[in-house]
Amino acid sequence: MKKSKRAEKRPARKKMPQVAVLLETSHGISRMELRGILKYVRVYGPWSIHNNVGGTSDLQMPDKLHWHGNGIIGRVPNDKVARQIADAHLPTVLFNPGDKYLSAIHPLSKCCRTESDSAAIGRLAAQFYLAKPFPHFAFVGEATGINWSVRRQNAFAATLAEFGNTCHQYPLPPRSACDWDTERPLLCRWLKRLPKPVSIFAANDYRARQVLDACLVTNISVPYEAAVLGVNNDELICETSIPQLSSIELDAEKAGYEAARLLDALMQRQIKGPQVISYGPTGVVARASTDALHVKDRLVVRALEFVRVNNGLTIRVSDVAQYLGISSRWLEMRFSQTVGRTINEEIQRARMVTVCAMLKETDLPLSTISKRCGFAHPNHLCTLFKRIHGMTMSEYRAR
Repeated sequence: MKKSKRAEKRPARKKMPQVAVLLETSHGISRMELRGILKYVRVYGPWSIHNNVGGTSDLQMPDKLHWHGNGIIGRVPNDKVARQIADAHLPTVLFNPGDKYLSAIHPLSKCCRTESDSAAIGRLAAQFYLAKPFPHFAFVGEATGINWSVRRQNAFAATLAEFGNTCHQYPLPPRSACDWDTERPLLCRWLKRLPKPVSIFAANDYRARQVLDACLVTNISVPYEAAVLGVNNDELICETSIPQLSSIELDAEKAGYEAARLLDALMQRQIKGPQVISYGPTGVVARASTDALHVKDRLVVRALEFVRVNNGLTIRVSDVAQYLGISSRWLEMRFSQTVGRTINEEIQRARMVTVCAMLKETDLPLSTISKRCGFAHPNHLCTLFKRIHGMTMSEYRAR
């Protein structure tokens, strides 16, 4: 007779592990990592988790007089917390530590860690932009020059170079100008000098948001003169940016899960020595900031912006012409020559984007969607939608 396989036996715990989680709840990437940790704990826990709510400045170790911990997982925000982690002498898994903490002479260099595959991120950004019509490229790194930012820059530039392209690299600001209010004029001047149109890759979403802010100040139209791409796909940043920000999504939730698994093994003394968990990008989430439309005519850019701001809803060609202070006929001619489609087609295209969003994000009846999107007769919208998308609106919503 065959022996029945026994289920894997995990060592019995004498007490619930006390774990300090140093992750910013205000950051999208950290929330995804935290979600991965909690997903692991729900299955293989329980753990008693200590986590401060807030941003980077709120990250700190628990009071050692009242907290008797078993493990630490998270980010190293500053040297003070780094010393506290080292002094605790507990099993530790760090998320993307800076170079100073990876130096052989630093005690944290012996800790296990996660590491984003920044080379893969940089290559993906370059490949995404190489498929666009913009002939110039630029990179804006994290202001402190942290290692993962430099790696993304190098991979982005190297991939572009393989296809005969150069990359304009934003020089890191002096330490005295690291706060955004002081640095903004420096970035604005650099953006003004860039050849246009240009595809700009920023080290992360927060940095990309600053690029969009500087473009707005310098009257650089995004995406018609400059496309902007970030990293992390932090929806709170991407969806509230003007225009909405395209971003490279990372498998951060899986990284959090694997980091928790690694910490659990460390706490149970199943492994020894530093180990590295690498995680990469899952793809590009394209939004309005990277629309591939190169427009030099400032009047046409203003027309496009007017249509985008209004989502094409309830406006007509005459409304756009009145806003620009020109005749509808002159607008039609300028727009068609520059964009390759009529202004009315652009209005309908913008409307259709809104229709699709309403179908996906709401349960509104089709008649209500039709009315809100400026179609007097629902049958007209249904016919137009099927001609464009090859399916009915109901089929699109179901998918």
